Amino acid sequence: MTGKRKRGGGLGLLHHAKTITGNNGGGLRTGKSLKPQQTRQIIRRFHQLQKNKHAILTRLRQFYDISGCKYEVIKQDKLYRESFNSFKIPAKYCDNEIYKIDSTLSRSDLVEILAKIDSEIEQRGGIEKYQTASAQGQTSKRGGDSSKKLIEWLRTEKYAFKIGNDVTALEIGCLSPRNAISTSGIFTSVIKIDLNSQDPLILQQDFMKRPLPKNKTEKFNLISCSLVLNFVPSHEERGKMLKRITKFLKEPKDDNSIMSSLFLVLPLPCVSNSRYFDNTQLLKIMESIGFEQTFYHEAKKVAYWLFDWNGKLKRARFSKRELHSRSNGNNFCITI
Repeated sequence: MTGKRKRGGGLGLLHHAKTITGNNGGGLRTGKSLKPQQTRQIIRRFHQLQKNKHAILTRLRQFYDISGCKYEVIKQDKLYRESFNSFKIPAKYCDNEIYKIDSTLSRSDLVEILAKIDSEIEQRGGIEKYQTASAQGQTSKRGGDSSKKLIEWLRTEKYAFKIGNDVTALEIGCLSPRNAISTSGIFTSVIKIDLNSQDPLILQQDFMKRPLPKNKTEKFNLISCSLVLNFVPSHEERGKMLKRITKFLKEPKDDNSIMSSLFLVLPLPCVSNSRYFDNTQLLKIMESIGFEQTFYHEAKKVAYWLFDWNGKLKRARFSKRELHSRSNGNNFCITI
């Protein structure tokens, strides 16, 4: 999201503003343990808030005569400041309750809702608490390190001849420098980045702003994008991220002797319960930018893919259109 988050223009993959006072809002210390149910609730709520926040900022562009709708300008609005400071999360707040956004809302309505969302994020501990929940959800004790599936696949015969003495990886949205990617011994180098690093071994960086490789030595054999793409706030930006990933992969060879792969993880509902997206659509999009699926695994809550890149990009367009009529379906989508 970017990322997850992160995970992830001016909003980034996961834009988190400082509070009006510049404080972080008393985020949870990363050493404090959270119960599994707590981590799920925090992650789910944070995703909902960020999704609505992005929608509001997009709508506000029509009211502010400023290129890109500068976020700092909106935060100086008197109504924003008053709403931010006065908002308190109800004692019996329902996690399923979310701010409703529709075409009837005025500029003042949107500013007020935006302020409440920002205030709630701070009162819930900010991105620090979200990152803590995400990191603890991926600990080995909870079986949440998604990269274990990646290493399992890389140890198969299919990849044995591709793993040499100089195999590098880029992990987008890294939460732990001690996960399976880093401890497997497969990679000679693993660059770890995250929009809000919680560890000195993880570089704080927005992948979408990472400088493009100047030569092949700055490219990678593998890029891990685990539970990141789903946190990118718009379907257009998700497509842009996937295309940008190809610029960081090493050029494949015809004999397949070089690993040039993408490890992708998404919440299962993104492909199983979306009105605008499914696994078939994902594979079509991936094929258009040169990716071929080599492995796929569907768990209870998440889906895993390992793609090999062939370097062949096609001219293709994928727009947002309804594929499935589902009354309780979500709106996840990727467009190119």
